[in-house]
Amino acid sequence: MRGRKGKKMTKLKFGEKELQIKFGYEATVKSGIIKKVAELDQITDIEAIDKILLFLPELILVGAQKFHKEEFGYDSENEGEKEQQLGKVYAMLDDYFDEEDSDVEELYQLLLAELLENGFLSKLLKAEQEEAEKKTPRKK
Repeated sequence: MRGRKGKKMTKLKFGEKELQIKFGYEATVKSGIIKKVAELDQITDIEAIDKILLFLPELILVGAQKFHKEEFGYDSENEGEKEQQLGKVYAMLDDYFDEEDSDVEELYQLLLAELLENGFLSKLLKAEQEEAEKKTPRKK
């Protein structure tokens, strides 16, 4: 795995490029990723893999806003800007998954761990997960 967990952030290596991932308040709240993570947590079948693969680029993009806004910044209200920046992340993920030791689940778990390290995010996510569980019983 080419991700490293630090005390304050996670560093991910995509080929020659390294990103510092930290889920800042503004980017996290405006992106709605807490709700998406809570919903993904309720899916336990093969459908989850597809959803995780689609969600990974957005999770990385949101986490990159804190330290890489110049390169990956976008207006959360502008879908075109967001799609353009997601394109960059998809290209980096191509490089990432070309490596032999890459693992989708491990990358996703590393990003979730970073997301949960921040206290306010942990509380928000737990509340969203409880709400999602009330609406949709866990699939078996």
